[in-house]
Amino acid sequence: MNEPRSWTLEELTRDAEAAKQLFRQSRLDEPLALYSRFFSSFAPVFEDIIDRLPALASPTADAAELAELVATADARTAFRYLAAPPVSEDDLKTLAETTLAPGTLRGDAEQAQRVREIVLHVIDPHRFPWVREGRRPTVHERTQAIVASAVLVAARKVETARRSDAKRLQEDAVKDLLRALDFKEVSARDMPLLDAAPAPGEFCGEAKLGDTRADIVVRLHDGRVMAVECKTSNSAVNSVKRVNREAVGKAREWIAEFGQRAIVPCAVIGGVFNPANLQTAQEGDLAIIWSHRLSDLASFVAAAK
Repeated sequence: MNEPRSWTLEELTRDAEAAKQLFRQSRLDEPLALYSRFFSSFAPVFEDIIDRLPALASPTADAAELAELVATADARTAFRYLAAPPVSEDDLKTLAETTLAPGTLRGDAEQAQRVREIVLHVIDPHRFPWVREGRRPTVHERTQAIVASAVLVAARKVETARRSDAKRLQEDAVKDLLRALDFKEVSARDMPLLDAAPAPGEFCGEAKLGDTRADIVVRLHDGRVMAVECKTSNSAVNSVKRVNREAVGKAREWIAEFGQRAIVPCAVIGGVFNPANLQTAQEGDLAIIWSHRLSDLASFVAAAK
């Protein structure tokens, strides 16, 4: 059967440099609009919360006051970012042994008190020094805390958006290529056996294949199933996790479950990658396709008949 191209180290090095230059250019061209939008959204939220901190720090703070601090999704996010370092919502729930649902906190003084105590225990002493000192902030301290806190959230939101957008663009590009090759997209479903996978000439989006998930599942015309993982990386170190651990790990699971002749594990990659690590990934039965040259994927799919 036709197999995906296995690249030499020299070829991987050349393509890794091209991918890195494309990544650099995309970051340099990235507008500040997204960051500014997140900052502008969260600055007034922090302004409101910071003005309420004296009430939160007061021993007489009641459940209703705490519930007001987490009344909206953005307020709950900002509330978690009072900590140093910021904590996830799940971590805060675990630490306080309760929920952040405003209705629950408003109706249960004991749970509200636990959340209050945890937040006061982990609150950032550099951004909010006045809280532990039991005083009101100066005008400068208040402004500085609002700006610093909104910057923290905006930066994290941009990082998350970058990752999700890059992955979505990769997946969309692969799907567009398959459609151009007259493959039909079908609904995703769990595939405990390959019999449940799409028919030859069909593909679906993210779905559980065996015991793990694939970003795109394609049934080639020769009957084999191609499991595609879309991976982006902003550093050579990060690429080890994305490809050598995650994608290669899945490839080995699929081959163990379904057999090497029945499945073609593939990673579509873009960004910054270590060529030597990619060569190792190929040795782990993972096909490597670069996002900037999807024609390689088209050639393989067209020939797999």
